[in-house]
Amino acid sequence: MKARMGICFVLAVFLAVGFLGFRHSEATQQDLSVSAAYVPNELLVKFKTATAETAVIQAIDAVQGAIIAHRGEVVSAGLWAENKSDYRSFLGDPDLFHVKVPPTLGTEKAIVELMSNANVEYAEKNYIYYADTIPNDPHFSLQWGLHNAGQSGGTADADIDAPEAWNIFTGSSDNTIAIIDSGIDYAHVDLQPNIWTNPGETGGGKETDGIDNDGNGYIDDWHGWDFVNNDNNPMDDFDPYYHGTHVAGIAGARGNDGAGVAGVCWNVKLIALKAFNYQGRGNTAAEVNAIDYAITMGAQVINASWGGYGISTALYQAIERAQASGILFVAAAGNDSLNNN
Repeated sequence: MKARMGICFVLAVFLAVGFLGFRHSEATQQDLSVSAAYVPNELLVKFKTATAETAVIQAIDAVQGAIIAHRGEVVSAGLWAENKSDYRSFLGDPDLFHVKVPPTLGTEKAIVELMSNANVEYAEKNYIYYADTIPNDPHFSLQWGLHNAGQSGGTADADIDAPEAWNIFTGSSDNTIAIIDSGIDYAHVDLQPNIWTNPGETGGGKETDGIDNDGNGYIDDWHGWDFVNNDNNPMDDFDPYYHGTHVAGIAGARGNDGAGVAGVCWNVKLIALKAFNYQGRGNTAAEVNAIDYAITMGAQVINASWGGYGISTALYQAIERAQASGILFVAAAGNDSLNNN
């Protein structure tokens, strides 16, 4: 079974991310961090392990900060201390905080202030990342990356040999890919059969009871979560590109059903994790929360078809958590005609 799963998953995720990548250049990491776009007046602060609660409150209050919780609530450090389980910024790392500071102070000054605190491991900007645009092709005959017969003027058999793999295995509903992107059109005729439904929530995706039935920190998260609007509707609204839907289709559109395209995995479960808005922009905080969600819900693969210029320790550590949990994390490379170093 593991060998079969490997054929489907590795082909799916590597093709899905092949279009996109972290924007990189020959500039140093320091240069990239300085020039990278970020969310103004927000930062991510990692306190050293076992830092006292009072010290955390004092540090955040020193920059007139408020804590942004994992579901989007903005609370004072004092209120966080009263109910840490509800107001943690990141469920996967209790020492990491998403902090909002006043414009009169700003991100740069807040980071300088916090980095002078002996209890702070690091403080960084909430970097912006991007999902680049790619065309949506509805016909398998044009999916030369799966099966290249020279139909587009290219080299025959310059492909991933998808039909050969399908002769062995076409996927399984026991396999789960978390798509961290602009959401997924989970009602799409070619995707709906392969959309993941959270077995721990009541109603099967059709009823709302306003209760976090499975205790994962998110309410009525039937198909995943929207980390942009902080709700349970991770629908793709990146019009007209629908990037997350496109990527989900490459990885897991239902195959051999007489409709649309064929995904590399004909049978699979796709978790919709919306971390990018209608303009295809996301940020570190949303991506870290999405990764932690995928870990909690038992995803076997995370597909990350996006990139940016910011060098984030918080994002790096979230990816490490995913890998430590046995998740295959696949990121894109080679965008902007550049390669990662």
